[in-house]
Amino acid sequence: MEPGTMVWRDAVQSLWRRRLLIGACMLLGVAGAFAFALPQTARWTATSEILVGPAVPPALLDLPAGLDKTGPLGLDLPAETQARVVASPSTMRLVAAKLGLSSADDEVQKLSAVTRVKAVTDNSYVITTDGPTAEEAVRRANMIARVYLEQRRAAAQSVLATLAVQNEQRATTTSTQANGLQRSIDNALSRSQDGLASSLRDKQVDLRTSSVDFKDKAKALREAADSAGSTSSVVTPASTQSATVSPKIARDAIVGGVLGLVLGIGLALASTHLSPFVATRDEAARSAGAPVLTASTTGRRWWHRTARRLDSAELTALGTEVVSAIAHRGYSADGEGAVLVLSASPSPNADGVALAMAAATAREGRRTVLVFADVRGPRPEVKLGRGAPENPEGLVDLVAEPAHSRNDKARKLLVPGPTPDLQLLLPGRGDEQALTVAPALVPGIVADLRASAETLVVHGPAADRNHGVAPLAAAVDGCVLVVQCGHDRQSRVSRLCASLEFAGAPVLGVVLIGAHRDDETLGIPLDANGHLIESARP
Repeated sequence: MEPGTMVWRDAVQSLWRRRLLIGACMLLGVAGAFAFALPQTARWTATSEILVGPAVPPALLDLPAGLDKTGPLGLDLPAETQARVVASPSTMRLVAAKLGLSSADDEVQKLSAVTRVKAVTDNSYVITTDGPTAEEAVRRANMIARVYLEQRRAAAQSVLATLAVQNEQRATTTSTQANGLQRSIDNALSRSQDGLASSLRDKQVDLRTSSVDFKDKAKALREAADSAGSTSSVVTPASTQSATVSPKIARDAIVGGVLGLVLGIGLALASTHLSPFVATRDEAARSAGAPVLTASTTGRRWWHRTARRLDSAELTALGTEVVSAIAHRGYSADGEGAVLVLSASPSPNADGVALAMAAATAREGRRTVLVFADVRGPRPEVKLGRGAPENPEGLVDLVAEPAHSRNDKARKLLVPGPTPDLQLLLPGRGDEQALTVAPALVPGIVADLRASAETLVVHGPAADRNHGVAPLAAAVDGCVLVVQCGHDRQSRVSRLCASLEFAGAPVLGVVLIGAHRDDETLGIPLDANGHLIESARP
């Protein structure tokens, strides 16, 4: 299998394992969208579009070329400025009066706040406003457009009328001046001043010509006033069919769900790739450099950092599968050998796995001894066989025994287990001083007991509570490591396995506790290129 395929498969499986987290984030996003949208007051939005032409024909004002954009007498302002004028409170006050709304400053400001005007081009504007109903929003949008165009038309007519009056006054003045020159011309002729009379006559002609021009221009301005603003119109009036309502709850819910999905996927991938804890079979196998022999699926959730105590049926199944898997690795061909069962951190199931392994070999008719070497840990929950004392002695009680007779005494402390052909050596009872000394005696006792049993199973102390497992590992042929998902760190498992390998007791396999039920990985220690790690080869 290509490495890229494995990466995608692991990513998809990690997302599937955390589907509850992703679903919770999606629900949170949808709930947030509803919480944002539902309290808002429903409002309708309508849009109208106007086309604005010149308010006053530029030709009537003799404006230089290039000034047409600023418009005659400032009526045609730049597009952004006109957009602000349309939505200004002064315009909204006229709109409110036309609509029969309150003209109070607060109401005018509210109407101005919900009105948006966008300049599409230099002479095209889109007016958008809100209303409590679709009909009211349409009425407001169309009224704003009409009021603004009427303002422009009225301003243009006022300007044209003023200009017409000014031109008529100029025509009257020039005509009076022309008539006044006639007397001067007659006096010059009577005095035989023909040159002066000719120049005065030319001036009179110019004045009369100017008077006629002023009259014609005044007439043109009055005619233009009648058609002022005809080039401006509402090209797309607002209608109830095009009005929209907000908030859009469905849209907000979809957006919230998508954002929640993205957040959930991000958290799932981050928790998978940034978490230092073992979470899958492949991670356990890579950390230990050994295959996962069996796994207990407990439906563990990502927020749990402890595993439940497995029942006896589950432990029995795990132990039997482990014994079958390592029959030709840690044991000899006929099942003889010594195996150390320990965990990377305190686990409530490590002693149960060791007992189940010992019981599995004993059921096959082989004389088996199980040593509970974790003298500082909790007392193992094991049912003793017939003839066993109620409170038997164990490893701790051998501290006071002389060295030359300690091993013989250890054999005498073996008690019958719950299965025929199975004997147990319990941790025993003792004071604090005895508990301190007892771990140093365990490796020698284990090495001596190998001669009196066909199969020896040792339940060792948890590695993070007792780092001195190397002497105990040197007394056995191999190790079975109990790893707890979500509790054991990958670095801790790797360091423990390296120390066991150095001590001569390689890890034969991993028993995984708390595996997720959706973990479908192989549990084979593969490297980054998908090749089997050399230390895991049989």
